[in-house]
Amino acid sequence: MSEHYLYPASVLPTGFLFSKDYLDFISQNSIPDLEPWWFLCEFKDHAEYWLNELARQYPDLRFIPFAKLEDSDDFACFDGGDRTGDPTVIYVHAFASQGWETRGSVMNFSEWLKKTYDESTRYKAERAED
Repeated sequence: MSEHYLYPASVLPTGFLFSKDYLDFISQNSIPDLEPWWFLCEFKDHAEYWLNELARQYPDLRFIPFAKLEDSDDFACFDGGDRTGDPTVIYVHAFASQGWETRGSVMNFSEWLKKTYDESTRYKAERAED
C-alpha cells in the first residue's frame, strides 16, 4: 500500500468495505491529476475533517468522502450504508439543507472514475483554450 491515507475501520460504519478498484487506485505511487477533482487520500487532515464535518451536517446519512471538487463544497462520497464491497458513489454538496445535499450518484468507484477522467479531459481542454 502506498502512503495515501485510508480511513481506519474504527471510523467507518460497521460492515463497510472499500471496493478493490478504489484500494488499487489509492495504492498507486502517484494519484493521476483529475483536476478539477482532488483526492482526500492525499491529505489526511482534510480527509478526517470532511468525514467528521459531513457526519455532523447529515447525521442520519453515512457519507464517506474520497474526492472534492476544487472551488466548491461538492464531494464524491461512498455510501457508508453499503455492505457489498462495491459501494455506490454519491455526489454530496456540503452545507446544503438536509434533504438537498445529494446531487446524484453513480453505481460504483469504477464508473465514477471513468466519468471523472472524461470530465477532467474536458475541463483541461477548456482551460487550455482560454
